[in-house]
Amino acid sequence: MEYPRLVVAAPRSGEGKTTLSLALMAALTRRHQRVQGFKVGPDYIDPAYYALASGRAGRNVDAWMGADASEVMRSFCRGMQGADIAVVEGVMGYYDGKNSDNQEASTWHVADLLQSPTVLVVDGQRSGGSLAAVVWGFQHLVEPSHIAGVVINHVNERHYRLLQEAIGRATGLPCYGYLPFDATVSVSERALGILPAGENPGAKAMMARLAALAESTLDIPALVALAHGAPPLECRPALGAAGKLQTHRRVTIAVAQDQAFNFYYPQNFELLADLGADIVPFSPLAGEEIPGEAQALYLGGGFPEIYAQALSAQQGLLSNYRRRILQGIATLAECGGYMFLAESLRGTDGRVYPMVGAIPHATEMCNTLQAVGYRTISLLGPGLFGDGSLFRGHEFHYSRTSRQQGPAAYSLEGRRGTADSGYRSERLVAGYAHFYLPSNVTAVSDWLRAASSCS
Repeated sequence: MEYPRLVVAAPRSGEGKTTLSLALMAALTRRHQRVQGFKVGPDYIDPAYYALASGRAGRNVDAWMGADASEVMRSFCRGMQGADIAVVEGVMGYYDGKNSDNQEASTWHVADLLQSPTVLVVDGQRSGGSLAAVVWGFQHLVEPSHIAGVVINHVNERHYRLLQEAIGRATGLPCYGYLPFDATVSVSERALGILPAGENPGAKAMMARLAALAESTLDIPALVALAHGAPPLECRPALGAAGKLQTHRRVTIAVAQDQAFNFYYPQNFELLADLGADIVPFSPLAGEEIPGEAQALYLGGGFPEIYAQALSAQQGLLSNYRRRILQGIATLAECGGYMFLAESLRGTDGRVYPMVGAIPHATEMCNTLQAVGYRTISLLGPGLFGDGSLFRGHEFHYSRTSRQQGPAAYSLEGRRGTADSGYRSERLVAGYAHFYLPSNVTAVSDWLRAASSCS
């Protein structure tokens, strides 16, 4: 399949990857292109901005969590259905991977798997000809680097021309334009990164401004031509009908989806649908009960701490949730969903808010990051996903468990070793890990089978 595509990378975080990616998406959409935005690595917030810029839901492409490099290709090709061009935003620095000794799961790794031309965005502030050395180093550290050009951020036209000449002379790479500093396109931040798109009242205006900047300072026709020069890809089919779960009835999964709970991978939903599940959303914030027809419950991550007072005030609703869970609805709760199911949450204001109370844990917000990184998730004991199941996923949270009882849900293995975490019962798995469900299709099938047995 011929899928025009560009990867946007940078020497490090903070150089302008998100700004350039959104500017390109918004400008190309204005030119009536159907743009699909992708984010390298585990990230839920940036893809929500892609949807504002392009009108299409953003997606992740991750070269580690799928447990198989071919998952990157499947996910990319599935996301490109109905799209004209892809903009793939990198993560951290171009060669920063899962480990410091190789490029596994780095932006370069994804660019290599997708055979995609890469545009390196560099911050030109306080730089002169020495910036060419930075670009040259990234161009030659790994072969092939896939770096096909440069965009310079935070400069005016005069400064850009000086840097363009130096970079071209040293590397032979073309520069495709620049983006000037503009305070109106900066995004406010808080603990988990940039402010979520749904909570940013100026997000749509920002997209319009980014599109205008891109039109005036970037060589968009040349960037489009570069994307169209990417070689064809061999796309493997999704699970499809051959993978349909054979049960006596379809499985209905209730999924919490609102501003408090919105961290989900589209690939997770796609796999569940491929396996025969019907997804029914509901909103705890809006006071909605778990749909009566649901046999399974999926509570993803998000920001329950931001909405702790509103969630806690609905005691009748929380009692309903607790009763459904204790009656045996097959439940997976990740991070924010786990915090919600605990007995209480101590917020950043120091107040303790009663939560669902379905598990004998308490959580509290902290001022510093408590965990971040990829995780191998080893399920402990019998339960929803079968015995000894392994998943891949990640952790990223500023809260911690302050009190816990009962059996741990799983063992988490990361760069700092292994630790048991979360809580499990016969029909419940809850903890801080975010699961990438395609990393273990068999175990997901076991979950749906367990759900289908619920009367």
